[in-house]
Amino acid sequence: MKKIFPTLILIAIVALAAFTLLSPSSNPAPAFQLSNLQGKTIDNGSLKNKVTLINFWFPTCPGCVSEMPKLVKMSQDYQGKDFQILGIAEPTPNPADSLDGVKNYVAKQKMTFDVMFDADKSVAKSFLKTELYPTSVLINKRGEVLKVFVGEPDFAKLYEEVNNELAK
Repeated sequence: MKKIFPTLILIAIVALAAFTLLSPSSNPAPAFQLSNLQGKTIDNGSLKNKVTLINFWFPTCPGCVSEMPKLVKMSQDYQGKDFQILGIAEPTPNPADSLDGVKNYVAKQKMTFDVMFDADKSVAKSFLKTELYPTSVLINKRGEVLKVFVGEPDFAKLYEEVNNELAK
């Protein structure tokens, strides 16, 4: 009897550890709704069944300008797959970061993914813990936040992570 009790305790601890390590941790993306530059509504429903990278940026942000061609290329590289990039532009006092400035920048950069303008920054506030830009949020097919990248991500590693998620 004395040997059975420690064995049962050990089994319970191992089972609890396995459950904790193997059960998926759910970190749902915050609820949001914005219209893209063409007037189409984009919301959490747009995240379902797609790996999504949401990029928070603005046209006069040096880091944003640096990473934008890489995001455009990534969007093209994954065209036809269950992956999407959503660009959410944030306003600043600079007129180049206004809605018209964003529209001009998107046209000039030939951005093919959905871009929205977060006029009151409410979506950024719900997703981000900081107002550092660029910041990108990687979301899985279930609409759960996997990772947040503050600054330009290592794109080789980002491609790896996206490929791993797409394979699931």
